[in-house]
Amino acid sequence: MKTRPVNSKAMDSQFDEWTKAVARKPTRRKTLQLISGGLFGALLTSLGRRSWAASSTSAAAPSASPPIGIEDNTAAASVQKGLSICRNQEYALCAGVRCFVYNNVAYCRCNLQFGDSVSRRLSYAGGDVCTFNAEGSGNGYVVSTFSVPPASAGPSGDRALYFCPPTSNSGAYASCDGGICFASTRGQSFPGLGRLGQDQIVCSCPIATGTSGSAAKVGHQIFGPYPCQASFFENCTSAVATGANGTIIYEGAPTGSYEIGALVLNGRPARFNMCFP
Repeated sequence: MKTRPVNSKAMDSQFDEWTKAVARKPTRRKTLQLISGGLFGALLTSLGRRSWAASSTSAAAPSASPPIGIEDNTAAASVQKGLSICRNQEYALCAGVRCFVYNNVAYCRCNLQFGDSVSRRLSYAGGDVCTFNAEGSGNGYVVSTFSVPPASAGPSGDRALYFCPPTSNSGAYASCDGGICFASTRGQSFPGLGRLGQDQIVCSCPIATGTSGSAAKVGHQIFGPYPCQASFFENCTSAVATGANGTIIYEGAPTGSYEIGALVLNGRPARFNMCFP
């Protein structure tokens, strides 16, 4: 199969082909599992509108990832054109962390990692996100990019993706992909976050809401405790996550983002633990 031109209609069709090929059965839960995640939400806008398929089940066990076929690879190749894989670099992993809000910025306690990660390309005159992150080595900063957090995958993982449906009172979350983190915060104390370890760093992340951008179409996701806790869904709404000074919010992204990132980075969907309202 030849790769089709990269435009919104082609990408939308390829995404649907990939979904059908991997899902095998077009159930609502399987559809959610395939598009689950929280990082590359900007890509979902180009993929077109996705309706929210609410599940009546509060928890879904991760299932084995099926092999990737030619349709899957075609879709992944098109999506990857908007992403960069950073090889063998230090990076900050913020997926699912708690953040302290001050002056309309979320300051997040992230974990320093080394290896391969993926991010939106975020091009500039000097290169892309990987170039920018490489420049930080020895210059006191790193960039927040994505790899699958081990604690989010079952059956032994104690973290899960919580699905927040698109509603008029969807709450705020920290959008950390591409966020800048400064090495001077390692091992230091920070308001709302406590004292950091030597392998932790504070990252500055924009605040997004579930009522704007692609999240308004497909909802958004945040990481939380597993087994699923009904009370944690309160963080999906503006009643809790207002974004006011001193508020604790969670890193998240529009539905589908983490799964797309995992597929592009690792070549197969991640086996996330999942919680539905």
